[in-house]
Amino acid sequence: MADDHRYDEGFEKLPFDAAGDDDLFVWDGLRPPRRDAGPSPRRAPAEPVRSRVPGETRPSRDPGAPPRHRGTQAADGEGAGRARRAAPPRGADDEWQEWLDPGEGAQAGAPAAGGGPGGPFGPDALGHVPERGRPRRRRLSAGAVLAAMLIGFFVAGLLDAKAIETEVKGKPLGTARSVQLALLKPMVVLSGALQLDRPAEALNAVLGRGETKHHSIAEVTDEVKPKWPRTITRKDKLRLYIIGDSMAQVFGSSLENLAEETRFIKAKLDYKVSSGLSRPDFFDWPQRMIDQIVEFDPDATAVLFGANDGQNVMYKGKVLEVGSKAWQEVYATRVGKAMDILTKGGRRAYWVGNPIMREPGYRDRISMMDKIYKAEAEKHPGVFYIPTWALFTNGKGAYAEYLPDANGEPVLMRASDGIHLTRAGGDRMAQATLDVIEKDWGIPQQP
Repeated sequence: MADDHRYDEGFEKLPFDAAGDDDLFVWDGLRPPRRDAGPSPRRAPAEPVRSRVPGETRPSRDPGAPPRHRGTQAADGEGAGRARRAAPPRGADDEWQEWLDPGEGAQAGAPAAGGGPGGPFGPDALGHVPERGRPRRRRLSAGAVLAAMLIGFFVAGLLDAKAIETEVKGKPLGTARSVQLALLKPMVVLSGALQLDRPAEALNAVLGRGETKHHSIAEVTDEVKPKWPRTITRKDKLRLYIIGDSMAQVFGSSLENLAEETRFIKAKLDYKVSSGLSRPDFFDWPQRMIDQIVEFDPDATAVLFGANDGQNVMYKGKVLEVGSKAWQEVYATRVGKAMDILTKGGRRAYWVGNPIMREPGYRDRISMMDKIYKAEAEKHPGVFYIPTWALFTNGKGAYAEYLPDANGEPVLMRASDGIHLTRAGGDRMAQATLDVIEKDWGIPQQP
């Protein structure tokens, strides 16, 4: 084990190949000796190095010299006024010490290139290295951003031009709607010519929202045996179709749930937001009724329209103002046509009136339409009009947001818009409708 001393801590002979050190390393005072130079004498262990603070005296290597302080000025006139450090002979320990403790110059941020603390391999060997700055981003002008946004909107519009056109058609008649439709027309034509509407149509087909084959009224044949009356059992259930606008969303789901709970009724909800009977150009409800009667074959239909029907209508090229005599006559005709479709084949229709509304002007329009529903129901056998106005009034007959439940506790019945229903309000209206249906068909009422 004669060579074990080579691995002693602090031993100068390092296990490097002298033939390769010129290519890889330059160690200055720590250059490993060549192998043919003979063994180097062992150096006495260095004194432990302790950290210093600025201004602390450091013992001189000359026992007779006075103690040195950092930051003292030179006594001779050369370089007077500068802070200078004495440069004692450098050795391996000194260079490593200076590396660890570079002194005031490095701490002050003004190192000298190559000759600073630590020698040519100290922290300041390369001199001052400028900070690496971030690459500057190229900023777009406001006009370029606006142009990119407009192009993006235009492309998105081309991809779904037909859906946008359908939505605009549902807006109230007027100049704004006409202008928007005129601006959309070239986009719709271009989208169809380039077949850019195919992805949207494919997606709608997958989701079941695309155009389906329509049926004719001739397919809704009169039954040899009318749908009503007949005995309803759990094996031969009543098929109930529920339709309407956004008001039917909550009311319809409540009625569907309550009807299914009886185990005597199979219900199907079909509502369309922003629709009604005033604007068949937006959504053709009579055609929808025919399609569902052929496909679902209901025994009865619960209907709730009116929330969107209080607007001007187009009739024979003329715009009829809502509430006018001509408007009421046209609207009554459309209501009667819907009742004829829904009662074909001895079917029953339960036309639900709208509840009281909070805003006075809107309330008057709803009241006018409820009267039309009632009058038309009286003209059509098999149609029942179910009023719900009083169900949502307080003891004085006024609009009420909160009403007592079965336990007498006040419950929120109306949404914040003063129009739509909460779930409690939907259940309240649905139960009143279900009571009429069960009585008409002789279904045992639930306790």
